[in-house]
Amino acid sequence: MNRIIILVGIFIVLFSTVSAQVDNNLTKLPESAVKGYIQPLVDVMGANLNSGLYHTASMSKLFRFYVGVKGMAVFVPSSMKEFTAELGSDYNPSSVKTATVLGKKDGGARTRYRNLQDVDLPGGIGLTLVPLAVSQVSLSTMNSELLVRFVPLIKINDDIGSVNLLGIGLGHSISQYIPMFPVNVAIQGVYQQLKIGNYLKATALSVNAHASKSFIFFTLYGGVGYETFSADINYSYEPPIGTPQEISLSLKGKNNFRATAGLKLGLAIFDLNVDYSIGSVNVLSAGFGFSF
Repeated sequence: MNRIIILVGIFIVLFSTVSAQVDNNLTKLPESAVKGYIQPLVDVMGANLNSGLYHTASMSKLFRFYVGVKGMAVFVPSSMKEFTAELGSDYNPSSVKTATVLGKKDGGARTRYRNLQDVDLPGGIGLTLVPLAVSQVSLSTMNSELLVRFVPLIKINDDIGSVNLLGIGLGHSISQYIPMFPVNVAIQGVYQQLKIGNYLKATALSVNAHASKSFIFFTLYGGVGYETFSADINYSYEPPIGTPQEISLSLKGKNNFRATAGLKLGLAIFDLNVDYSIGSVNVLSAGFGFSF
């Protein structure tokens, strides 16, 4: 269990370091442009957090316990790497094509502030793959399931602050009400909250229906779901000339519906699974854990 938490912690520390770089880049963007700049990261974060929530629809009548780690990754498409920034009348030109937060590090466009000073807009963080890992525990009994995924409170440094993630979900077997039904069918709802210092607070909600069919050593599973993701972001805009401005904004992820297909391999108490989800943002997810 400690190794699982360490692995998850490594991912969160890396993610938080990236977030600190993003926070620094935001200071160079007025509110009118920051939404388009950071929206791709919000979309990717939401898609990742709402992934890996199940790997079977079978729920025990007596008792089954699972503990493991789930890893998710989004391969960033080229469409998420550039946007047209609307900078406002203080800039000339006021509208420029430039890098998003996921774009090239040197992809920031040049403009001029109040015709007094040339300004280079921030580039991106240059990621082609955005990963995330979380620890996950579930208890299945009476044809229902309680799921918890978490990262314990981790203080990165004084600049970033602390990071933590907590999610809780409930699942229930539907196939138990249909005698002799050939596959297991279940429904599930999961709520999660991610905090990174005072810079970001995000919430994710997923409701899905999924099915699975078990064979000797493996299980095929899949499902469809509806999900939401919202992020509250606070940052200080520092114009080239003038007084810094404190800005707060809320963004919503674009990934609302997804279809998932996957495969689980069970060997004694070991569970390995991999699945792929298709939606506004596509996600590859994999898991490793112990089930007994």
